[in-house]
Amino acid sequence: MRHLFVALFGLLLGAAAAGVLLYYNPVTDTSAAVPGRADRLLRYSLPDQVLEFSLGEVAELLGQSAGDDPLWEDTINRTAVLGLVLNDDVDQPAAIASRLMAASADTDLLLHGVVVSDYWLVTIPGEGSLFVRAESNVWPFLKRTLVPVWYFDRPWQGPAEYRPTVGPGPDNTARVLGLSGVFGDQDGSAVERYNVTALDPVNRSAAVVGELYLHLPGLQVAAQD
Repeated sequence: MRHLFVALFGLLLGAAAAGVLLYYNPVTDTSAAVPGRADRLLRYSLPDQVLEFSLGEVAELLGQSAGDDPLWEDTINRTAVLGLVLNDDVDQPAAIASRLMAASADTDLLLHGVVVSDYWLVTIPGEGSLFVRAESNVWPFLKRTLVPVWYFDRPWQGPAEYRPTVGPGPDNTARVLGLSGVFGDQDGSAVERYNVTALDPVNRSAAVVGELYLHLPGLQVAAQD
């Protein structure tokens, strides 16, 4: 019996050590660098500028159920879809975006953190459309903000800033593909930054102010000409 207790204690100690290693692993805190000057800066506010929100029936976002009209098809039932109004750098409405988010196969708590595949279709009236493909590491947000406040009733210490972009472009950037208009032949990169300004576990609500920094070298050259 004594050996059994020693074995169980060893297993529990090992599990606790593994949990601490995962929680404090600096490798999984990867994020984008502080964004520099952008060729185009677009801002959004959640929930104020949300046009539409749909959640897959087997997905869960901040503990929220999928609701009465979930995304039920097998290919999208683990995703979340947002329709957003985006403001320009002087906070005037400038663009419409649809955004699809889904759990990524690259999620690895030892190496990469919790990775979300993030796809944006951005249309700027009178200018054209852009497609943004991003990989976002949401583990720092989960670890420092959501889990302590949402699930362990810790006091909210916000606001909190995050730069989740970690790929698939070089140097932790997203890839941007110009689709039409003045962006038709412009490829570039992007970085997202957001501030969580409120988190209310009682009412299951959050408030976020986000920024999408678009870097389009070809567009910058054309502007200089």
